[in-house]
Amino acid sequence: MSKALNGKSTIVTGASNGIGMEIAKKFLAEGSNVMFAEVEKFDLNDVLAGFPETEGKAISFTGNLEDKLSLKNLLATTLDSFDSVDILVNANRLILSTNPLDENDRSVEKSLSYNLISTLNISQIFSKAVIDKTTNRKNNEIVGSIINLSSIAANQTIPEMLPYSVSCAALNQLTRSLAISLAENGIRVNAISLGSIMSSSLRMNLHSNPDLQESIIDATPLGYIGEPEEVSELALFLASNNSNFLTGQIITIDGGRSILNRLEKAAY
Repeated sequence: MSKALNGKSTIVTGASNGIGMEIAKKFLAEGSNVMFAEVEKFDLNDVLAGFPETEGKAISFTGNLEDKLSLKNLLATTLDSFDSVDILVNANRLILSTNPLDENDRSVEKSLSYNLISTLNISQIFSKAVIDKTTNRKNNEIVGSIINLSSIAANQTIPEMLPYSVSCAALNQLTRSLAISLAENGIRVNAISLGSIMSSSLRMNLHSNPDLQESIIDATPLGYIGEPEEVSELALFLASNNSNFLTGQIITIDGGRSILNRLEKAAY
C-alpha cells in the first residue's frame, strides 16, 4: 500500500522531543526520509527506540539553527544523504516571558531571532535548494512544502508573553508572505497555530504549576489537552498531496480554546 510521503525527503527542526519529534516520526512512518535537526546534541537511537523499520531513512544533525552557515550545512548534509529535499517543518521554538516595562530585557529580540529570522533563513535556503533541484516542472506542479509551527499566542494579549506573541504574529505574516513569493515555484507554505497541546514546554510548565492543567482544560471547549500526535496528523496532511491547493494558511489546532479566550495565564 502506497504511503502518503513515499519518495519524499523532509527536514524537521526541533525534532529531538515533543511536537517536532512526533512530526518527524509520523513522516518517517509515512515513507519519507527524515532529517532530525536540533540545536543541542541528542541520540537518534534513543528517539527512535522501539520504532518499527521503515522504507525511509532517518539521520540527525546538530548545530546552531540561528547561524546561516550552519543552516547551509544542514541542507548540504540532507542533500548528500537523500539526494533531494521536498518538505521543511520548522518546529524549533523559543518561548520566553518578560516584563514589558523592563527596558533592559532582550527577550523580544531573542524570540524574533529564534522564531522568526531563523525560520526565514532556513526557508530561503530550503526553497533555493528545491528550485535548483527541480527540472522540467510541469504546469502547476507542487514540488515543495514548508510548515511552520506557530501559536494562538499570536492573537492573544498576555503581557508577560509579549516576546512569544510578537514573534508568532510575525511568523504568521511571514508564512503568508512566503506563500505568495514561492507559489510560482510550486512551493506551498502554511502554519499550524498551537493551543492546549501537550508540548514539551507546556509539560514543563505544568510540572511547576500543576493547577494550570485544570485551568487549560476548563478553557478548552473540547475538554482536554491535545497530544503531539494530533498535531503530527495535521502536519502530515499539509505535507501530502492531499493539500496541494492549500497555501498561505494559519490552521489552528486548540480544541476551540481561541474561540473563547477564557485563559488569562501563560500556557503554551
